[in-house]
Amino acid sequence: MSDEFDEFRMFENMNRMFEKIWGIPVNRSLLLPGERTTTGAIEKYRKPFIDLVETDKEVIATVEMPGLDKGDIKINLTEDQLEISAETKHEEEKKEKGYIYKERRSGSYFRMISLPSSIDSDNSRASYTNGILQITMPKTEIKKKTPLKVE
Repeated sequence: MSDEFDEFRMFENMNRMFEKIWGIPVNRSLLLPGERTTTGAIEKYRKPFIDLVETDKEVIATVEMPGLDKGDIKINLTEDQLEISAETKHEEEKKEKGYIYKERRSGSYFRMISLPSSIDSDNSRASYTNGILQITMPKTEIKKKTPLKVE
């Protein structure tokens, strides 16, 4: 009898197998901060899911980062790498007759990926709407190769 978590169990078993072969933890995007990997390491950051699309003129990254204000998000670009980080803290307190309600919540995101092409970081742009961060990065022109003769 199978259930809806069979695919996740298969994914976990494959990760364990690769960790045994390579001796290093496999990137585990499904773990939340504070959860342990199979090697016992504790995740420090949530790794947001990223869709990366390359067109003729640009590279577009669509990143799932719910629950943030756009001011919490930091993006660093080089010509071949994208780094995204965010940290959020929320504190709420209500004092009513007979009880006090306090809630604290914090979270961190971090993800660094290599880009498939060189990009122009100065002309890149980002927008954040409804928990989705979209980064559009124009490609740099690829210079024509010039053959060089050996003398």
